Amino acid sequence: MKRLFNIFTLSLSLVFAQDAASVASVQFDGTGLSDLETKTIYDYFMGELKNASDDPIQDQEAVDRAVAALDLVTTDCYKKDCLMAAQEAVASNVFLAGVLTFAKNKYRVKVYKMDTSRPGKVKSYKIRYKGDTDGFITELEILAWKIMGKEVPGRLNDKRKPNQESFFEQVAENPWVQRGAVVAVAGLGASSYLKNTAGAAKSQDRIDYLKKNDPNNPGIASHESSRDGAKSTAMLSLGVTVGSLAYGYFTGVFSEE
Repeated sequence: MKRLFNIFTLSLSLVFAQDAASVASVQFDGTGLSDLETKTIYDYFMGELKNASDDPIQDQEAVDRAVAALDLVTTDCYKKDCLMAAQEAVASNVFLAGVLTFAKNKYRVKVYKMDTSRPGKVKSYKIRYKGDTDGFITELEILAWKIMGKEVPGRLNDKRKPNQESFFEQVAENPWVQRGAVVAVAGLGASSYLKNTAGAAKSQDRIDYLKKNDPNNPGIASHESSRDGAKSTAMLSLGVTVGSLAYGYFTGVFSEE
């Protein structure tokens, strides 16, 4: 792992300093929110995490210092190897990292969890909420209990506020709908590619036949035009197929849970 050696000494010291079982969470990254707003919302989450956890929560400042060398707040570092390195750095049996986002009047959070009971496995949790900040904070507090595998207290369920997302917004942002759309476009492109490739081949066969048996036949030019058009359409269709699949891959559509 990149720069892992830079935290080796700190990791060793924390191994002996922390309890055998503990929970550690790095300060969540915030997008579309001020640093103060991000910290305030995160503090609410941590307050409820302490209530939900049977194990002690590690000191926040110590955790943030321990993982600073890993650049955990960059998107590329929310991967298994980086999260494992961070968990080793803080010597916890449960390690959490996440991203808070506010955009288009919607709050979103994605939390990544590493647990020594599931070595090498990253579990992610997501919520999307449209409404006031208090309503989102309640959802985040509920998420803390779900992450720890606990039953959500009635006091939190009782104060939940309805998500104001419309049905169409929920459908449009559903990862399975997005996957279906990408696969559908790719499928149409592939179908068109195969159809036009076959058409171009058929035209070429006709051209070869005419040139062999009737080289002056005026229909040859027509077949050549048809062949070239089919080839062009086939290449465009192939581009649509590859482009849609590449879009799905690089935007994380196929990896979203």
